[in-house]
Amino acid sequence: MQSLLLVLFMGLIGAVIGGFTNYIAIKMLFRPYKPVYLFGRQLPFTPGLIPKRRHELSQKIGEMVTRHLLTPEVFKEKILTADTRRFFETFLKDQLMNLKNQRYTIRYLAEKMNLDIEAQLNVLLEEKIKSEMTSITDKYYKMPFTRLLPEQTRQDLTLKVNGASGLLLEKFQVYIASDKGYDDILNMVENFFTQKGKLISLLQMLMTPAAIADRVQREMLKLTEDNKIKSIIQSEVDKEYSRLMQTTPADYMAEEKVHEVIDQSAQTIIDRINISAYTRTPLSELFPEAFHYAENEGMDRLLDKGLARVADSMPAILERLHIAELIKDQIDRFELSFIEQLIIEIASKELKLITLLGFLLGGIIGLLQGVLALFI
Repeated sequence: MQSLLLVLFMGLIGAVIGGFTNYIAIKMLFRPYKPVYLFGRQLPFTPGLIPKRRHELSQKIGEMVTRHLLTPEVFKEKILTADTRRFFETFLKDQLMNLKNQRYTIRYLAEKMNLDIEAQLNVLLEEKIKSEMTSITDKYYKMPFTRLLPEQTRQDLTLKVNGASGLLLEKFQVYIASDKGYDDILNMVENFFTQKGKLISLLQMLMTPAAIADRVQREMLKLTEDNKIKSIIQSEVDKEYSRLMQTTPADYMAEEKVHEVIDQSAQTIIDRINISAYTRTPLSELFPEAFHYAENEGMDRLLDKGLARVADSMPAILERLHIAELIKDQIDRFELSFIEQLIIEIASKELKLITLLGFLLGGIIGLLQGVLALFI
């Protein structure tokens, strides 16, 4: 009887030691959270295993998740599923109908972002117009007309100038031969006699003003038929035309006036465009064709190409997101007590079984030691 009690006692002692050892071992996974020092020396097994290897553990978890769980292939497969397509299709259609039904305008959307869109567009448009007009002006302002005018225009002008003398003489002949031309000549003759006094009055006794005017008219008509006169007129016209072609717009308009014209033109263009009329028009009315296209084949094309593009870009997106680092940083932010509680909640049954297994193995070893002690 005494021997049996000894064996049972040793079994009990072994069970307590085995179970308590496993319990302590489990606790040492987490405790203590910080190193413990005695006489200036750090005690072994402090801190616990998980606190000591916390950063390595979080890094390994992050790498495991990105390499085996949240891989680009997993995301790509999920994005290309029918459920994902239906979700985005429903979402986009709802947003499109909301834009139409609520009659949203560019001005309304801009005000939500605290933007004075009309003022900004007017300023941008004015600056752009002035910039373009100034650029054109700077390029052509001091360029001679011989280079400024297109080739065909210069040829047409040259042809007209070459025939200018004949045209001028023809017009002059018509004028001289007309009644008005005769009357003008007669008036000039009479004024001449009146202004020159008595000496010229003697000549008037020999010839009447009408006769002199008639003679002058005939001589002027003969003069217009002289080729030499025609050549002289054409030569002067050619000289003046050549001089004019070498001039530039700068010779006829001051630079300050040019800038004034640019400012006035820019303001006139902006007033004609009337940006506020566009920013206050509902988007569905401003872009009716775009809405019609988006509601029909545009939606399918957008989903097909958009989802495929996103799926193909997943490796680059995930690489830029650095998911492994995000997971590591999040785990590192957790309190050690929270990690301990989380692991215990997840593996509570397994940890209890490990403790019970310690009791069982310790008891068995204690019983075996008690039996062996009887025979020694």
